Amino acid sequence: MDGIQRDTSRRKKKKVRNRRTNQKLSNWSFGKVYDYLNYKLEAEGIQIDKHNESDTTQQCPCCSKKRKVTSRIYVCSCGYSQHRDIHGATNFFTKTFYGEIRELDFTLNPTKYLRIA
Repeated sequence: MDGIQRDTSRRKKKKVRNRRTNQKLSNWSFGKVYDYLNYKLEAEGIQIDKHNESDTTQQCPCCSKKRKVTSRIYVCSCGYSQHRDIHGATNFFTKTFYGEIRELDFTLNPTKYLRIA
């Protein structure tokens, strides 16, 4: 949820929103939003599980080396290559369901990523 607060700094040269809107977004109470969502879901019998997403975009699932993504494609020295969004999503999936970042036991269908300019 911290993406909400992006571009709220007054020091930015590019002004995206007005000052009052930036202040409201900077003061957004994430705890209240989480509590409200949890309350509503519990009323429907649904439970929220929080999971730690650390290193899911940086760690290679094959060799476990950490490397920051600098382009749209995550490329590791071991030969692993994947689009950065798919790479992060699969790593988050394996970390959540298997308890560690590792290669998937199944193959994904080829994904065509269309970039909107």
